[in-house]
Amino acid sequence: MINAIIIEDEKSSREYLMSILKAHHKNVKIIGWATDVDSGVELIQQKNPEIVFLDIQLESGSGFEVLDKFQTEMEFEVIFTTGFVDYKEKAMDYFAFYYLNKPILATELKKVLNMYEVKRSAFDRRKYEALKYQIENKGESITIFEKGKYSSVRFSNILYCEAAGSYTIVHLKSNQQLMISKNLKQVEEMLENTDFFRVHRSYLANFKQIQRFTSDGNVILANDVKLSTSARNRKRVLELLQFYHGKQY
Repeated sequence: MINAIIIEDEKSSREYLMSILKAHHKNVKIIGWATDVDSGVELIQQKNPEIVFLDIQLESGSGFEVLDKFQTEMEFEVIFTTGFVDYKEKAMDYFAFYYLNKPILATELKKVLNMYEVKRSAFDRRKYEALKYQIENKGESITIFEKGKYSSVRFSNILYCEAAGSYTIVHLKSNQQLMISKNLKQVEEMLENTDFFRVHRSYLANFKQIQRFTSDGNVILANDVKLSTSARNRKRVLELLQFYHGKQY
């Protein structure tokens, strides 16, 4: 039996989640629920659950404030619930946190609980801190997990990102290369509404680092790095170059 609690201020959402769990997941027992940050923290401390279903946006504050009260490693896992489709959702996906969009679908809940049962892991505090930093600095940097630790790389230090199967290679101005265990599409989603654009199916270029466009359809970045552009994206590349450099290409 898996002991779980729900921290959710919307009565209808809370009761709906409880009804799905009762009907389809007999191995999950709800041992309590709370509606705000303080009562949520108290409930976790009292009940010592294995899973916390945590609404990101509570009326009394953020669900993150609940987790911030626990300064050491947590012995429970967190499944975030959210009614907002925004950058936080993309960040949670990037960091591979469990989360459910409201209204919660029974199929998605089953998928998340199946993943939990396979891993049976506790909440990763270091990954959570990296998630918060990424959200707070979404327009300035991207967080990379490499060699057992999280590090933040400022956009201004990145030339381009290159597809490498299910991985992405981040090429820096210093000529250093970093490997991200996410494919280029996932990285592109994290960098949406920034200075990065997919110039080719294999390349995501930092437009602030592009110096010129060649007659044979390549872009030249700082350090004389040359990237091909796809015919499909070339028109948009030229429009963006005109925007960034203020001249016609």
